[in-house]
Amino acid sequence: MATGIIQDGMGRPEGDDLSTKDVSDNIQMPPELQEAYDRVVIAGMKVMYSKESHRMMLKELQKEGPIDQRLGQGIAGLMLLLFKESNETMPPEVIIPAGVKLLMEAVDFMRNTKLANPTNGDIGNAIQIMMSIILEKFGVAPDKMEQMLNQYSDENIPAAPQQMGA
Repeated sequence: MATGIIQDGMGRPEGDDLSTKDVSDNIQMPPELQEAYDRVVIAGMKVMYSKESHRMMLKELQKEGPIDQRLGQGIAGLMLLLFKESNETMPPEVIIPAGVKLLMEAVDFMRNTKLANPTNGDIGNAIQIMMSIILEKFGVAPDKMEQMLNQYSDENIPAAPQQMGA
């Protein structure tokens, strides 16, 4: 699959445990989208932790199967639900960043409650799964998505120019 931003920058497989703060600090929304992003994250948190739907979230997180799939599919479903509930007025540009933030909130919840301890690799895979599902629902074919992600991989980003002289 694609390398670069997701696996190298976000997943940090050999580094410290990735936290919601690490991810939040790296999500840079343009000023004109910040308010929409904040609204989507707040709405997602309300769905995740409201009395009516918290039990459904727990059930989703406790399902059988690999943790990365449960997280990726669960948060993709949440984002698609939020988009539908917004009467499709949510700016598409905030869906993936807000989904990543909410995915990390779910990871923190799982770690804090000892429900599971997703690794950085699990988180990176979950983000890829979430993105694949969301982009596919918006009509982006998987091969186009991989091509799009690969443009950001290390081998496609030119090295910084070296200074000449001392």
